[in-house]
Amino acid sequence: MPWTILLFASGSLAIPAPSIFLVPPYPSSQDDPIYISCTAPEDFLGANFTLYRGREVVQLLQAPSDRPGVTFNVTGGGSGDGAKAAGGNFHCQYGVMGEHSQSQMSDLSQPVQISFPVPTWILALSLSLAGTVLLLAGLVAVAVVVRKAKVRNLQKQRERESCWAQINVTNTENDSGRLGGNPGCTS
Repeated sequence: MPWTILLFASGSLAIPAPSIFLVPPYPSSQDDPIYISCTAPEDFLGANFTLYRGREVVQLLQAPSDRPGVTFNVTGGGSGDGAKAAGGNFHCQYGVMGEHSQSQMSDLSQPVQISFPVPTWILALSLSLAGTVLLLAGLVAVAVVVRKAKVRNLQKQRERESCWAQINVTNTENDSGRLGGNPGCTS
């Protein structure tokens, strides 16, 4: 049954959403082309299709008059619209001429998610940079602890030497009959 009769019989201007899927060869990097098929129901031949990434229009195509769908070729990488469209959530929609030559738009298709694996060299570089930062932070922490320990030991040594000198002076002074001494040092 032609879709115009179905629309007239149902009293509704809504037309069914298209199906969307990723077509092989599947992209393995952002430089690879992305092929996305968008297909209307069989009765909607020669429809005009729009591909969206999020809410942004990526491409417009018209199906041949004997076919219900199109295949979008979205080129990744580089500059231009392809660069903006590489990866993400894609939806499609189609439109046909309805009664009184008015364009009727379908609902949006379900989303198709396109993502790319992180290249191994980026992962290795990230991990090595993170490892280097952690190693440097550890070395700085150890250096600070060692420095504090050295300062503490030097201070203790100064105090001992000061007490030793005071004890010797005090003992000499005590021997000569005078009282005195350093209250921080024990004799």
